[in-house]
Amino acid sequence: MVSTVSITSIILRFVLGFAVLALAFFSSAGTLYWPEAWLYITLQMVASGMMTVWMARHDPALLETRLTLFRPSARGWDRLFMVVVIILFIPYLLLPGIDAVRYQWSSVPLPVECAGFVGMAWSLWLIFRVLQENSFASPAVEIQKERGHEVIDTGPYAHVRHPMYSAFMVFIFCLPLALGSYWTLSLSLLLFGCFIVRIFPEERVLHSELAGYTAYAERVCYRLLPGVW
Repeated sequence: MVSTVSITSIILRFVLGFAVLALAFFSSAGTLYWPEAWLYITLQMVASGMMTVWMARHDPALLETRLTLFRPSARGWDRLFMVVVIILFIPYLLLPGIDAVRYQWSSVPLPVECAGFVGMAWSLWLIFRVLQENSFASPAVEIQKERGHEVIDTGPYAHVRHPMYSAFMVFIFCLPLALGSYWTLSLSLLLFGCFIVRIFPEERVLHSELAGYTAYAERVCYRLLPGVW
C-alpha cells in the first residue's frame, strides 16, 4: 500500500510538534535556558524522525494509521479516553517548567535526571520495535479487517500483550525526572491510570473480534510487565 500522506504534511506535523513542546516548556519556565528541555526535545524529534522515515519506507500504511489520532472506527469510550489524555497532557507539559525552573520546588539530583533520560531513550526504542513488529499498531482500538489484521506474537509481543503501553508507562514517569520535576509525577500517575483502565475494554474487543487473540492471551499471560501483570 502506498501512503497518501505527503512529505509536506509530515514536515508540518514535525514543525507543529516542535512548536508545541517548545511553547509549553519555555513559556512555563519563563526562560529559554533550560538544557534538560532542549535535550528532551532533541531526543523526541530525532526518535520521531527515525520512526517516521522507517514507516515511510517499510510500512506506509502504518504511517498513515499512526498520523490519524481520532480514527473514524474509534468507539465512543475510546474517543473519550483520547480526549481525557489530551487534557491531562496539557498540565503534564506545563508543570515541569513551573516546578523545575520558574519556582524550583523540586530538587532532582543529576543522576536521577540522567536515569530519566536513559529510561526515555529505552521507551522510545521499545516503541520503535513495536512499530517494526506490528503493522496494525493504531492509536485507536480497532480491528483492521480490510488490511488482514492478525495477532502479532513476535518481538516485544512474545513477552507482553501491550508493549506499546509498557513503553509509554516508562516514558511518562521518566520525563518528569529527566526535566527535574517531582510534582509532575502526580500527573504521570493519572495518565498511568487512564491507560490501565483502557486495557480492559480493549482486551474485550480483541477477544471478541480478533481471531486467535484468546489463544495468544493464554500463551502470553502478562499485559504490561513480565512476571508481574
